[in-house]
Amino acid sequence: MLQIVSIALVLHLHDFAGAPPSVIFKAERELARVYGAIGVHVAWDHAAQHADEAAALHVILVAHEAGDFRRARDSVMAATVWTARGTPVVYMFYRRVEAEAARYAVSVDLVLACALAHEIGHVLMPERGHSREGLMRACWGKDDFHRADQGQLRFSADEAARIRTRLFAP
Repeated sequence: MLQIVSIALVLHLHDFAGAPPSVIFKAERELARVYGAIGVHVAWDHAAQHADEAAALHVILVAHEAGDFRRARDSVMAATVWTARGTPVVYMFYRRVEAEAARYAVSVDLVLACALAHEIGHVLMPERGHSREGLMRACWGKDDFHRADQGQLRFSADEAARIRTRLFAP
């Protein structure tokens, strides 16, 4: 089970896609802002202090989607899977993020941050799938990508409350 350390959501990014460090830095900062807006502090564990513990959520950045994700009808920028032990792992498909950002002429780092925020939303609200609009929408359109690029793609008030309840429950 995902744990919170020092009242923070601890994330550890494994960059196997070779994404530019500046893109990752900006995406990390934007993700922290998105979650900060709903009262959740995000801490990036760059030293891998929690790499082998359940305290950190592992984000795996790979170049391309694989398996069934390649055959998906809609563009898939990321996926969350649970291990046999129930540990969530978030996979981000960097080339797909780049392609979608280019398609809508928006910032790669902001799209990466919002796609990651969406996937972490699945971890924190596993009982809830997708919403009709906003950050948790299943398939983003042009307006969603432009809102992401402007820092305006957000969780709904209900989603924010559910996330806070999950994280701050005793």
